[in-house]
Amino acid sequence: MVNAYFRPKSAEEAATLLASEKDAVLLAGGTYLLTSQFAKKPMAAIAISGLLPAAIERHGERVIIGAGATFQALAEAPGMPKALRDAALAMADRNIRNRATVGGNIGADKSCASLVPFFLVAEARYSRVGALALGAAEWQALPAAERGIAAAVEFAAPTARRFAYERYARTSCDVAVLTCAASAEFETAGGGLAARGLRIAMGGLSPHARRFPELERLFEGAALPGKAAIEAAAAPLFSPVSDARGSAEFKRARAAALLADVLAALANPEANETPEARP
Repeated sequence: MVNAYFRPKSAEEAATLLASEKDAVLLAGGTYLLTSQFAKKPMAAIAISGLLPAAIERHGERVIIGAGATFQALAEAPGMPKALRDAALAMADRNIRNRATVGGNIGADKSCASLVPFFLVAEARYSRVGALALGAAEWQALPAAERGIAAAVEFAAPTARRFAYERYARTSCDVAVLTCAASAEFETAGGGLAARGLRIAMGGLSPHARRFPELERLFEGAALPGKAAIEAAAAPLFSPVSDARGSAEFKRARAAALLADVLAALANPEANETPEARP
């Protein structure tokens, strides 16, 4: 329920309003705030559409994405890692992708936020309006009222590092039940490929998507086992809760299977290719 509506002329003015107005929320694409769950929640809406950078750029190994960029723009941008495009396309409805923004996904920080797992394993940094940049995990650790406004995302995508992303949903157009992203560099070891610098993030198992260092330690530095072995090793490390998305037992088993699929995709040499690079 919107009780007050502001249209600031600059991102700096929006940041001031966010810090000073009671029940202040940021309104960009509106795909999150304009859902039924907020119908009775008092809000002072601060419209920031058009105030934040929307450019998507790649400079060598560095990728910079404006928080005002839409999911569809991200999916169509040249030079992006395939896994990042997969994450953008996880928002299966094109109409929503044309409205939903990168900054909105970061700001909402939902359990199954489409882009956040990728940003976590990419060790991305969020620049902020009028404040110091923060790492993706540092941003999540702050209370929501102290985060401010994300202006852009920056991360490294070196050729040697692979990324993979997948989600599980009941139907292709449904919201995700589980999400998973991983990244690593690989070297030959013991007749197989050993993951180095392995990073794993998952959503849907806790209030927010997060890194899983316990999984990273489990598979770091050795040849990745087969899918069945990955599932058996990973499942006991998950502690989901039963909710509308599924029972704890179901989510534990499904998360282990999703992780196995992502790690198998990560070991594929094509995991870090951009679509336009393929023949």
